[in-house]
Amino acid sequence: MRMSAKPKATVTLLSLALAAGLVACSSDSDESGPKDDEKPSAAETGVSGDFPKQDVIITAVCSPNNGAGAVVRIDGWNPRSWKQVAHAEFPLPDTAVIEHEKSRPASAVRELCEPQPDPADAGDAAAVRSLFDQDFTRMAVVTEDPRTRATHVGYVDRSGKFTDLTGNEDFGDTPEEDNAAFARDGSAIWLTYEVVDEPGVSTKDRLASRTVTGDHQLVDRLEADIISDPVIVTGSPGTPVLADRAHISPDGKHLLAEGRVLDVPENGEPVGPEQVEEAPDTTVCPGQVGWIDNDTVLCDGSTPGDGERRFAAVDITPNAEPGPPIIPGSDRRNYGNVISPDGRNFVFFSTRGAERDHFVSSTEPGSTPKKVERKGEFAVLGETVVFIDWR
Repeated sequence: MRMSAKPKATVTLLSLALAAGLVACSSDSDESGPKDDEKPSAAETGVSGDFPKQDVIITAVCSPNNGAGAVVRIDGWNPRSWKQVAHAEFPLPDTAVIEHEKSRPASAVRELCEPQPDPADAGDAAAVRSLFDQDFTRMAVVTEDPRTRATHVGYVDRSGKFTDLTGNEDFGDTPEEDNAAFARDGSAIWLTYEVVDEPGVSTKDRLASRTVTGDHQLVDRLEADIISDPVIVTGSPGTPVLADRAHISPDGKHLLAEGRVLDVPENGEPVGPEQVEEAPDTTVCPGQVGWIDNDTVLCDGSTPGDGERRFAAVDITPNAEPGPPIIPGSDRRNYGNVISPDGRNFVFFSTRGAERDHFVSSTEPGSTPKKVERKGEFAVLGETVVFIDWR
């Protein structure tokens, strides 16, 4: 069954609210966190610091660090038993951009650590996933100098040691580098920065990268009139995308972004907002969670404008209608998080009044979701935990 094309709407998948919560090759090395001997060991946490390559669900949560900076905790879980199988922590430097009252400096860390009054107003879990390398050994960070307002990009390791890739500005222009995101293989940090087009009149936003090794030279990659979204690195080896909730299909051929499907560029070339806007004017989803298979995506609504968010599958054929609702109707508000690698199950966040819960459901229509019980180590994470990967 088909329906006529819908006008494009900017689709922002609403995730959960998450609470409060670059040593340079120069002298910035003093801005490090706890020493290695202060970091919890694998034996102390009772689980491995190595994250499995498959059969694991990964969560992130941010918490204050005694009034200075914050600590980001990453955990791996067995998707059947919910036994904790891996754990890592990243203490952030005091100057890390965690909350900010303006649109910039921008960082996906804010999606994780900045308080939101409504869980539906939280940011993009795909952007949060892009803060980390493949094995969760390093985390991309933006820092801001409180005196000059210079913003630098870099990363912290699990000990809290901060490596500044931007480096000293000397007598040059004040750096304004934002939106740090890791290349999936950990070889580089992607970032955005602003260029003055006409002094006092207009500016241009640009996407660039800095390598983690070598001289970290800025490599300019793409220009955009306005960059309003965090950098998302999706797929393998990784394609940088400037759009909401970006996901590459399992076969690596198609990109789902802002409800539209477009071809993935060759050689990992970045995708800018103009490329998304120029995609075929057919919105396949009233809201998007990710890919069920190479030809089917999971939408958060079973019909356009579905306030209940009962989820539905829809193929990427132009003008295809969403399938039947996947979960039962209720007075809950539901927000999709991550999909299993085989496309058969997914995790979603659900609210009802003051209740905040996570559920696992099959992607088959008419499924009954199963609540993720808050017990054991999972209970320690609280309501602000976000699911960022299932592999």
